[in-house]
Amino acid sequence: MYDIIIVGAGPIGLYGATLGSLHNLNGLIIEASSTVGGQLTSLYPEKDIIDLPSFNKIKAKDFIAKLFEQYQSKKNRFPLKIEEKVCDIKKKNDYYLVITDKDQYESKTIVLATGMGTFSPRPIGLENESKLKNILYSCKDVKIFNNKDVVILGGGDSAVDLSLLIKPLSKSTTIIHRREEFRAQSSSVDEMYIQKINVLKNKSIISIDQINNQSLQIKLKDNSTKNEKIIIADYILVQYGQIPSQDNFPIEKNNNLIKIYDYYQTSLENIFACGNIITYPGKVKNLTTGLGEISTIITKIDQIINPTKNIPIHF
Repeated sequence: MYDIIIVGAGPIGLYGATLGSLHNLNGLIIEASSTVGGQLTSLYPEKDIIDLPSFNKIKAKDFIAKLFEQYQSKKNRFPLKIEEKVCDIKKKNDYYLVITDKDQYESKTIVLATGMGTFSPRPIGLENESKLKNILYSCKDVKIFNNKDVVILGGGDSAVDLSLLIKPLSKSTTIIHRREEFRAQSSSVDEMYIQKINVLKNKSIISIDQINNQSLQIKLKDNSTKNEKIIIADYILVQYGQIPSQDNFPIEKNNNLIKIYDYYQTSLENIFACGNIITYPGKVKNLTTGLGEISTIITKIDQIINPTKNIPIHF
């Protein structure tokens, strides 16, 4: 019987296991993918994170490496189950049965830190999209863009940050956004203009055609004037976000996000959730927010497991 089972070994799940060890709780982390780190590992390992305390910037893969090193350093660290998907959660008296595709486990509490969960990239939506070469949905090695004409589709942090990462290597970097205003951090957007990245706003993709073994022809339409324009690219990097898979957990949700109550508890007693999987008024989706949420959760779980224990509010 575990004190805690953490579902998800992304940055917040890893940090939760470290905190659980510091509280002398016993637990388990279950991760559906083959690696830890969530999207920071699988999609954006080369991306610079610029909004973490004490780091001017740090690559996503390096931040995950530091979190994992910290997790491994704890003598009472939680065992990690990789490539094991949680399929169901069932209430059993005063504990929960967590059923995976490989085994089942008993735990007094559960923390859902799955972020986007298992996911697939949101495509452009063109009929011939899957047949076109050099359309990418993640950036694992920026070196492939060396001396290439690169077009990035999107207007959020990932699109803007990747444009800044790719610009020094590429022959040209163009970012195409469907709207007039970017959703990325203001400082990053400002830097994008300072670096003279070619910015095409308020544009829609009409079509993309393969014109030779390497190059792609992109036809754009201005959403205001309806004027059309054609540009050529060696690579297109699509950053329209991710489509999360659906789970069957019997937990109250709002638009596929988990509703939480006091101490980030879900609609089921002793099941908690944190990070990008949850919703509440004022929720900010960034790493520091999620790390704070898991800290509150682990402290609360310690109080549940050890009701007479004098638990410090800091270490």
